[in-house]
Amino acid sequence: MAEQSIGTLVSKIVDRWSWWRAALKNPAAIGKTLPVHDGDAQQGYYRAKNKDKSFDPVAIFYPEGSDELVAYRSGREVRADEVWSFCCRYPVSFEAYTAATEGKGWPDDDATVAAQVKPPEPTAGDNSADVDEAETLKDQIDAALKGMDAYKTIGDDATAAKALSLRNRLNELSNQADKIRAKLKEPFLEGGKAVDAKFQPLVKSAKAGADTVRNSIGAWETIKLQEQRRREREVEQARIAAEEAARKREPDAEVMEAPAPTPAPVETAPAPIKATYGKAASVSVKVVVDEVTDWQALAIYMCGHPTLQTALRDLAQRAIDAGRTNIPGIKTKEIAAVR
Repeated sequence: MAEQSIGTLVSKIVDRWSWWRAALKNPAAIGKTLPVHDGDAQQGYYRAKNKDKSFDPVAIFYPEGSDELVAYRSGREVRADEVWSFCCRYPVSFEAYTAATEGKGWPDDDATVAAQVKPPEPTAGDNSADVDEAETLKDQIDAALKGMDAYKTIGDDATAAKALSLRNRLNELSNQADKIRAKLKEPFLEGGKAVDAKFQPLVKSAKAGADTVRNSIGAWETIKLQEQRRREREVEQARIAAEEAARKREPDAEVMEAPAPTPAPVETAPAPIKATYGKAASVSVKVVVDEVTDWQALAIYMCGHPTLQTALRDLAQRAIDAGRTNIPGIKTKEIAAVR
């Protein structure tokens, strides 16, 4: 009977580690095939996330000869049922737990991130009010950017996890800098808004009036240009008619080009417009698209232009994102998109 009792006790003690071992082997099973209940802590080694995204090492175990769980978080004794909800989804190996308690960090830590999220040691005479937030952030961002060299090529999941930590830190620093920027800029924005509210209506109304006058002048100059082109066509038609008449009179003779009729003086280019007030305005002849008569022909003609190619590629991607699969003229491939 005594041997059976000892065997049962040993089996019970060993089984106390079973949940942690299974969770360590397959973290995705936590909360599914490995149930999690508040207040029902499981013996093992874990880590608990802090507000600053760092992790504290956690040990939960039954002391020798005791049936009551004890727990330690970063060396401080805590209630097992309270720390359990913070650490249950982060099981770690005993070796990783030991390294963390010795201040060596976690195996999946990025060195730059670990150094930056660790609370700085207080120094004598330190006055946080004298610290330039921009300079502090710049130093941290520069250090994080230098750490990118380690992840130019990623060849395993452990390195990918470290790279993700660095990415998260860079995003965090970006958000911090943007929040400070917005806060410091706000007083100037409010003052700028007040100035805009006072003067922008004046700017816009005067500019709209100037543009309306410009368009009227442009319409008149277009009428003049069209009249000029009409006269030029008449002169050309008269020249052609004179040549044709000469050929009919002497069909077998070598016909010299007939002299063109003396046309009325025409302007070769629109003359500048001089105002009695302010600067003169130049007038140039510009050819503009009036309408598109064949979209397909135009697209084929312009398809070599980089701007159109970029637009077409973007439209094709939008169609793919919407679920279209019958898009001609493209090849697709699958990639892993990290969000």
